[in-house]
Amino acid sequence: SQAKGCASCRGSDFGGGTGPTWQGIMGTTVALRGGSSAVVDRDYLTESIVNPDAKKRVGYAAQMPMVNLTDDEVAAIVDYIEALSS
Repeated sequence: SQAKGCASCRGSDFGGGTGPTWQGIMGTTVALRGGSSAVVDRDYLTESIVNPDAKKRVGYAAQMPMVNLTDDEVAAIVDYIEALSS
């Protein structure tokens, strides 16, 4: 995730910045633009990485760029985010 530029928006320790934190995020409920909400789980994270415009979080105006990642790279990032929540 460092090599793909994730830290530029998530912070050097992935504690947040221009984009939301990755620390302790698994299992939390987040507010989405339009008034809905979502529980952060593997499916939510995978969708958010693959299609960043699918569900926009309230409070974050920056647009996440589309990054060409393999399925294995996406799974590794989700695994890392999960590890930051334990």
